[in-house]
Amino acid sequence: MRGHGMDFVSQCEQKAQAHFSIPSLRPAQKEVLSLLEKKQHVLATLPTGAGKTLLYALPSLVFQEGTVLVISPLISLMRDQARRMEQAKIPCVILTSEQTDEELAKAKQILKQQQAKIAFVSPERFVLPSFLSLVSKIKISMIVVDEAHCVVSWGHQFRPEYAEIGKYLQQLNSKYILALTATASSQSRQDIIHKVFPSPQSVSEFTSLPLAPHIHVKSIRAFSQNEQWDKLVEILQKTTSHKSIVYFPTRKMCEDFSKKLQKLNIHAIAYHAGLERKERQMAETYVHASSRKVVICATTAFGMGVDVSGIELVVVYGFPGNIEEFFQMLGRAGRSGEASQGILIWTGSDPVKRQLQFQSAFPLPSKLLVCASHLASVFPKNIGESVVIDKKTLMQTLHSNKHIQHEREVDGIFSALRICDAVEEIPNHYSYLQVNVLNQNNLDKLLLELPNTPTKRGKVLHALKEILPSEFSAIPGGIGSCLLNYLIEVSQLSWSTVEQVLIYYKEQNIMSYKVVSSQRENTFVILKNNYLSLQKNLNKYICARDHFQKSLQHLENLATSTTCRLMSSFQFFSARKLQGATKNSYFCQQCDICNKRQKESLSVLQN
Repeated sequence: MRGHGMDFVSQCEQKAQAHFSIPSLRPAQKEVLSLLEKKQHVLATLPTGAGKTLLYALPSLVFQEGTVLVISPLISLMRDQARRMEQAKIPCVILTSEQTDEELAKAKQILKQQQAKIAFVSPERFVLPSFLSLVSKIKISMIVVDEAHCVVSWGHQFRPEYAEIGKYLQQLNSKYILALTATASSQSRQDIIHKVFPSPQSVSEFTSLPLAPHIHVKSIRAFSQNEQWDKLVEILQKTTSHKSIVYFPTRKMCEDFSKKLQKLNIHAIAYHAGLERKERQMAETYVHASSRKVVICATTAFGMGVDVSGIELVVVYGFPGNIEEFFQMLGRAGRSGEASQGILIWTGSDPVKRQLQFQSAFPLPSKLLVCASHLASVFPKNIGESVVIDKKTLMQTLHSNKHIQHEREVDGIFSALRICDAVEEIPNHYSYLQVNVLNQNNLDKLLLELPNTPTKRGKVLHALKEILPSEFSAIPGGIGSCLLNYLIEVSQLSWSTVEQVLIYYKEQNIMSYKVVSSQRENTFVILKNNYLSLQKNLNKYICARDHFQKSLQHLENLATSTTCRLMSSFQFFSARKLQGATKNSYFCQQCDICNKRQKESLSVLQN
């Protein structure tokens, strides 16, 4: 599979010199590549900026044949990585759900002819039968699941398609599988392993600390909002960083504070998810190209998928949602390994606000069950069923519950239902089909009535049987929902032909159907299974709630610590025991307290 005469890691290092002008790989990169060669299935957790891209780019060059398939959640991230591969003269191709038919056909042809060393594919595209059929016929040297934390159903930036990846990887039977993430606690990593890898027991882990060693952390407590603002201005006026990021909790603060900074002759721009796509792209382009010293006033939207070099200062203004979010923010700094600083500026009200927000966002399990019981009229009746419902209607039903006092509690109940796999959001511009098998009919019965020869009706019914949960087929009068494009892909029929079959069954009073499409102004969700199933899945929610509570506590520990700021959170993330990790003796050498203690110790020794 690779060349002879030199070990795998050395060959990768040689390719790094030739294609990326990198003289030597970092120790962590070498260790992951060594694990990959020996164990073949690896979950690697490395901080942002640690060079995760090279962990699949270099093997793609060392493997003599085949394509490295990279499943990546963000199109902007894929495009950035593809540009980087092209600069390194590594042929690659991108396949996403947003491409035109012509672009997609061209990309598939390149993949089919094995002309690409790396293929970047979105999770939505990856799970489609036509794509799986295509990649099963070509040589795949390795499969990479990038941003693997998206697998965790209660985690940051969860993607439903990611939760399905494991079963499809089992079908493809790839020799090498590599999952990559920047921030995942021990609990999250176990979830990733069980959902991504076909054989969880065969997976080797590499876990490094969640913060790159060249990023230093400082916590500043302000005793009023005016003082908090003054301290921010002072930091930005003194910094030598050419580009700086200030993370704010809300979009409005980004807009308002960027204007306030402009008035103080500090060049600043706002960046958040509320901007139109063109505005965000223009802001990104400007930040990349600007020769002026610039401050990006951002929400967490300026995060995953945005890779900007030259940022040596990140300021987090007030408490973020949890410790993972905090480290993801700091990871935007020092992308090229330059010494950088991450500063948290907070007031005494921040921990109190976050605790109140946590209680609203994560209601007690007993309250969740009571509130969910009031949805009995809209929940499906059986396990295996799913119904499409207007999100506004669902939220109004929840809001009318006497046990809910505040609007934010409605969002908390909704999130909890998602964690318990009772509800799934339909993304904007996605079309779903809901079918209702009428009277005492069910899918199994309808299939038995068909002739043995292939028919259009048979293709549609078999596709529904494959897509919908296994329990659905035997339910008399069952209701089920599925992605329309997926049904078309599985049946290998056009939508007009599929609809002809559905109309036939409708006219026979055997089946009814409707198509819904979520838009920004009118969104839909899918309610799945029944109330009993929700109760059975409650433990998922309890685990998630416990995780986020610990994560928030570790953030508060970092902010208020009088010893080492990072020891507690490092232990939360790392499976390894930290050397000398006792309350008064551990020196992280990355926080303001440890740096001060180290200076004081040196001063005593010198005197």
